[in-house]
Amino acid sequence: MKFRVDPWDPEYGASVELEDTLGAPVGLDLAVEVDGAWQPIAPAGGLDPVCCAFSDGVRRIEVRLFGEEGDVEVPALAGSFAAGCAWSGQPPVIGEITVGRVVVAGGGLAPGPVRVLVGGRELRFASRAVTGGAPADPIQGLQNAMREAEADLAEQALKEKQARLVVSDGPLTYFGAGPLVGLVKRQSRPYLDAARAKVLGRLAVAERSPIFKLGQQRLERYSWYLRIAQGRAIDGAMTGVVRLEVAATDGLEAARALADLAAVQLPRFATRPAHDPRAPQNLYPVAALEGTLRRRLGDTHLIRRALEVRLAEEVTHG
Repeated sequence: MKFRVDPWDPEYGASVELEDTLGAPVGLDLAVEVDGAWQPIAPAGGLDPVCCAFSDGVRRIEVRLFGEEGDVEVPALAGSFAAGCAWSGQPPVIGEITVGRVVVAGGGLAPGPVRVLVGGRELRFASRAVTGGAPADPIQGLQNAMREAEADLAEQALKEKQARLVVSDGPLTYFGAGPLVGLVKRQSRPYLDAARAKVLGRLAVAERSPIFKLGQQRLERYSWYLRIAQGRAIDGAMTGVVRLEVAATDGLEAARALADLAAVQLPRFATRPAHDPRAPQNLYPVAALEGTLRRRLGDTHLIRRALEVRLAEEVTHG
């Protein structure tokens, strides 16, 4: 038996965690660009380094809760999130940051906002309801709040037109008018059949797979795989491979142009294992932005204590 290494820090999980039971995604079309055997595709020449913007968000559950209304009990949480943009540079330039805090309850119950004092500063947790009653549903509500903030900042970056390429960290859950791509670091779903998947191990740096299509109607996207860095001889074949997404609204030729642009630009920002636990897929500007966003969330122990004090006052006063 031969073994290969996944260079990601084990605390972040694996860079490839395929869920084979998920089945083919809705609207998958693997022949949209190449109808036949797949080969690596190199980017078009003549593309110089350009200004890029990277949008990302982080979230944190401050305390898990149970919401009670009459005889009904639902899962809930109090959570914080932060979203921002980083601009390409050495070091990356961190732009505007949005920090938000929410109380999310399941079962469609709308919790009231919660205000707490931390070191003399008031923090307001806005109200948010989700329809589902499973324990994971409030987490999705927190995730949605973060993604909405990310979408607003990415839209602002697109409107300002200072960046030739705007990279959203994660799958695209929102579309914008302009050069916006979503970057997926961890591969959790198999999109390719066995024959086409062989091309991924043959990709050189800056080479991509053919484009394929997924989704339906307003969520229809073009997607492809790109190698942004070469792993060591002992690393797995998917080391340095990311999946990119763009809206399908502008057509295949526009997607090809963005694929060429991303192939030239993104390898410049690939991290190294000595500097990042999710190298090389986690880009330097994204890593710098994540660190800043986490600091902006505040001290989780102080916030949790303030929430517990506030809830204890409510219980004591009935």
